[in-house]
Amino acid sequence: MTITIAILSYIFSLVSYLPAFPVSHWTFRICDYLRIQLLVIQIIFLGVNVYMFDSQNYYILTAIILLGITIIYQAIIIIPYLPTHNIFKKKDASHDTISILSVNVLQSNSSYERLISLINEVQPDILLTLETNKAWEKALEAIEPQFSFSHKVPKENRYGIHFYTKFKVESAQTHYFISEERPAVEVHLYDTKGNDFVFLGIHPPPPSPTEKPTSKQKEAEFMKVAKLVRSLKSPSIVTGDFNNVCWSKSAKLFAKVADLEDSRIGKGIHGTFPVRPFFIRFPIDLLFTSKEIKVHKITTLSDIGSDHLPFYAEFSIVKSSFAKAEKLTPELDEKAGKIIDSGFEALEEEE
Repeated sequence: MTITIAILSYIFSLVSYLPAFPVSHWTFRICDYLRIQLLVIQIIFLGVNVYMFDSQNYYILTAIILLGITIIYQAIIIIPYLPTHNIFKKKDASHDTISILSVNVLQSNSSYERLISLINEVQPDILLTLETNKAWEKALEAIEPQFSFSHKVPKENRYGIHFYTKFKVESAQTHYFISEERPAVEVHLYDTKGNDFVFLGIHPPPPSPTEKPTSKQKEAEFMKVAKLVRSLKSPSIVTGDFNNVCWSKSAKLFAKVADLEDSRIGKGIHGTFPVRPFFIRFPIDLLFTSKEIKVHKITTLSDIGSDHLPFYAEFSIVKSSFAKAEKLTPELDEKAGKIIDSGFEALEEEE
C-alpha cells in the first residue's frame, strides 16, 4: 500500500510540470487547466504520506519531499490570482463605469430566455456572445432595442460571434487571424465622456482530443491579436473565450507582447468552464486591458444552460492620454513570429 501511495504521489506531482515543457500537444497542456484540482490532490496526498511516514521508508520520504516542492511551485503560480490585492481600494467615482458581459452561449443550447433575462437584469454597456449562430441571432433580436450598435458574425461551426453596445462606435470589423472558420471582432468606440478605446473579442480553438491536437493555432492567434493591440493608438480591452487559463505561459506571453494587464490578478480566479461539475472549473473566459483602463470588478454570473458561466466585468478609462507601447524587442518579435508561423503550419497540416 505504501508503495502504491508513493507512486501515485510521484505521478500527481510530476504532471504539474508538464506544461513547462515546450510541447504543444494537448496531453501536456491539460495539466495547466487543472492546477487547482491537482493542488488539492497533492495536499491530500501530502497529508496521507506524512501520516504513513516511516524514517526507514525512502519511498514515502521522497514522496513527501517531492509533494512539498510541487505544492510550493503550484502556489507560486496560483497565488497572484487570489483576491488579495486592492481589497481596500475604493472605486474612483470621477470616472464612468463601463459594464461588459461576455458569454459563450453553447451553440446547441436553446435556453435563449435565460440569457435574455440575464441581459435584462444586468443591463451591460457591452455584450459579447460566442458560439452564436443564426438561431441565437434571431433570439437575441429581443435585446437589440437596448443597444445602439451591433456587429454580427453568425456561424454554424461553434465559432459565431456577436457584439452589442450602447456606446458610440467609430468603426467595427471582423478579423480571421488564422482560419477563415474562426472570426474575431475589433470595435473602435467612445465612452460617455468621449474617451476612445478599442474592444477586441476573440475565440481561438482549444487543444483537446476533440478539437485541435496541439495549441499551435490558438497561440498563433494570441500573437496575431497581441501584435495588433500593440500597434493601436487607443486604450484596448481584449476578452472572450480564450480556451486558455490565465496563468499559462501563453497567456503571460500574450499580455507581454500586447502590453496588456490580466484583470484576474488580485481579483480572484473565477472559473467559467465547465459549469458542471463545479469542482473542475477553471478560468478560460479572460479579460486583458491597457494600463489606461482600470478594472473595478470581475465575476461570473448565473448558469444560462451553457457549458460556460457568463463572465461580467466593470471598468473605467482612467487616463485621458494614451501611452503607446514601445516596439517589441527583436527577440520577442522573433518569438511571436515563430509562434504565428507554427500556427499556420498546423492549419495547413489539418487541411
